[in-house]
Amino acid sequence: MVARLFYIFYLMKKLLAASVAGILVCASVFAQKVSLTNTFGANDDNTGNGDFLEFNRKVKDNGDFDDGFENEEAHVDNRLQLDFSSEKLDGRVRMETYGIKLNGKDSTTRLRGYVRFSPFKQIGLAIGNEFFTKIAADASYLGAADDTPKWGRMAENGFAVVALPVEGLKISGGIRGNTEYDNNDKYRLDFGAQYAAKDLVTFGATAKSVTNDDRTFGVFAGINSIQNMMLNLGFVYNANDTDFIPEETKYALTFSAGYEMKDLGFSLYADVVSGLSSKYIDKDYKTSDWKDDNGDKGIPFQAKLLANYAVTEATTLSLAVTEATMIGWDDAYTTTVYPYATFALPENMGDLDMGVRMDFTSDGLTKFSIPFSWKCKFINKK
Repeated sequence: MVARLFYIFYLMKKLLAASVAGILVCASVFAQKVSLTNTFGANDDNTGNGDFLEFNRKVKDNGDFDDGFENEEAHVDNRLQLDFSSEKLDGRVRMETYGIKLNGKDSTTRLRGYVRFSPFKQIGLAIGNEFFTKIAADASYLGAADDTPKWGRMAENGFAVVALPVEGLKISGGIRGNTEYDNNDKYRLDFGAQYAAKDLVTFGATAKSVTNDDRTFGVFAGINSIQNMMLNLGFVYNANDTDFIPEETKYALTFSAGYEMKDLGFSLYADVVSGLSSKYIDKDYKTSDWKDDNGDKGIPFQAKLLANYAVTEATTLSLAVTEATMIGWDDAYTTTVYPYATFALPENMGDLDMGVRMDFTSDGLTKFSIPFSWKCKFINKK
């Protein structure tokens, strides 16, 4: 029985590899632009599954922290990504292998991606299980995080139609779900719109899951008129992407600013996402208040600062600091300090990232980890 399971797993891996190879061949032949990028290592920012080595404070039997640290295990991940585009077709295929222990066991592989067909310049038809941030409101982008929260994405997966009726205007509508699309509880209807005045301002709006009780709305504005500077503002109803705020909140303001001094090799970005009250939409889709054990109400708040300095053409030093807290609660905060370096390897061998990520709470240093990743482009056809 065990041997049969291993054989089935072997066949699945062969089929997956053959599928990726087939897509790569087709893309290389027909696409005008093709890139194949591999990211190896374990860096929560790059591979999204934790860091290479993670050390947590020991806990006593009574629940208090001890003085020492302990490490459960080390692991590495791998991300292979194919991007391609032509006049009428573009897409992305990403194969990720997570949780590879140092002995090579207990890994999980998943395949995500999309294809977008544009029969006319004004219409795009997208299908896939992940659109990443390709269909998003530009002004919802957070520079320090270098990402767009789900509340700013006009479409996330499934089926989407993107229309460009006039210059600067983008309208999107789509059906999002997991595997079933015949039940309103299983799929979501998403809509979005954006108007961009070139080198001036950008306005965007999203309406997510509009027919369901977990609906989310967002309006965003960005200033593009100042060279080397970005400034984005937003308001979100039901901000529930907890990668960017410590807890869900019914009403939130978002802010992101960044400035690049290219001649000096220096750039600085700042993000703020804050709830406007203690209200949030609970699992029963009713409005509730965040309260601690003392009954005090709390407001979710998260801020991030990112500074980059290019010491040489091959070496960049960076510092990221994140503060996540519940305003109104005592000692309810986590400060993450992450200094790291990026090294450009010779002979076009890619970039190497490594650093130390440290979490501080009211109990002092409670966790630290060592991330690293190697990112290399094997194909870059432009």
